[in-house]
Amino acid sequence: MTANQAKPLSAVDRVEGTTAYKVVSARDPYLSGHYPGWPVYPGVFTVETVLQAARLVLAPQRVELAAVVSLGLTAPLHPGDRLTAHLDITGDRVRAKCVRDDGTPAARMTLELRGAGARTA
Repeated sequence: MTANQAKPLSAVDRVEGTTAYKVVSARDPYLSGHYPGWPVYPGVFTVETVLQAARLVLAPQRVELAAVVSLGLTAPLHPGDRLTAHLDITGDRVRAKCVRDDGTPAARMTLELRGAGARTA
């Protein structure tokens, strides 16, 4: 990695079965500008959390994101919030329901993967 390259985003703290967890940290550099005074975990990072979790569940098989089939962001995630993503992986699709620790739904999405084959988790 050169001095101008950013470190890859670690969007998953741990995975248990097909459930992933990510605590939004105030120390993460991207929060300083998204939005100043009211930092919010970017929605695209919620998608990245689900994608990284699917990769961990499907390992050692390598998969890539082929398409975001559907996405609904329903509640913001702020520093200190824990995102819990419940994944349903069937074939080349990942359906995820994401919630905050207080039980508030944060996102729902369906992702299409390339390289996933016909695997059910």
